[in-house]
Amino acid sequence: MKLHLDNVNQPGTGPGTFAQRLATQLEVMGHQVVFSAEDAPVSLVFIEPSGVRLAPRVVQRLDGIWFKPNEFEARNVPIKALYDKADAVVFQSNFDRTMVERWWGERQRPDVVIGNGIVIDPVKEITIPALAEMRKQYDRIYVCSSNWHAQKRLRDNVRLFQQLRKLQPNSCLVVMGNRPDVALADPHVFYTGPVGPDVYLQVFAAADWMLHLAWADHCPNVVVEALSQGTPVACSEVGGTKELIGHGAYGTVLREREPYDFGLFDYDNPPELDVEQVTFLPTRHELDYAGIPSIDIADVASRYVRLFERLTSR
Repeated sequence: MKLHLDNVNQPGTGPGTFAQRLATQLEVMGHQVVFSAEDAPVSLVFIEPSGVRLAPRVVQRLDGIWFKPNEFEARNVPIKALYDKADAVVFQSNFDRTMVERWWGERQRPDVVIGNGIVIDPVKEITIPALAEMRKQYDRIYVCSSNWHAQKRLRDNVRLFQQLRKLQPNSCLVVMGNRPDVALADPHVFYTGPVGPDVYLQVFAAADWMLHLAWADHCPNVVVEALSQGTPVACSEVGGTKELIGHGAYGTVLREREPYDFGLFDYDNPPELDVEQVTFLPTRHELDYAGIPSIDIADVASRYVRLFERLTSR
């Protein structure tokens, strides 16, 4: 099948990263990925259209929508316009689906939830000398990773690490990613800056736990990457991240101080988490990895193809 992907030129972003992984897998499966709709029966549009002509059938891939009160009306205009006329919508998580349908209503069409995926390729050997030494030195290694901004709540990740170190003193935290907004002068907290997959997959493989306390995150690629290396995840109950870990089957879900009712909210000023609720984190073998949804990009791409085939067979 010839498949048109639109609005995928978003380097360094979550949608851009996933688009590249999906396109590669679709081609492995024998499909032709194109960036012009000519002769293509389906266009997969990431969030909003770029302005080029689209195929006869259009699928919109949505994470969240803009739900800060002062952004909701203006910034969502092109996204909602496509939502109203698309032949189907793929949501990254049930959280996102609930949010969008709460504000824009359900549509009579085959909308689905399909999370992100990655090639499952467990690291067999730690080849980074400093990381191998860290693994020898510390009983517990925690990791967090993001393109950091307020919604990702690095401060709460650090506070949780400090709480966990009270329980297991011989621990460290590795912070990966751009623009960390919390700089801790602590010899047991290591900042790597942005790193490529040859590094971050090894860090995830070496880590005992990932801390991802972002508020109302959708389906973060960094969590998918950590899970691909068998690393359990601590996350917030608000957002789609908990769905990736089977609602706590392979990780732990922290309660927020106040329930969230999918109302408009300033996500650049997220609430602070109570990290003292965490008094114990088990080891990997004590958790149920089989309890998470498949993050294998082959399975994820197959679900997209089934949706495309359903639309084009009408």
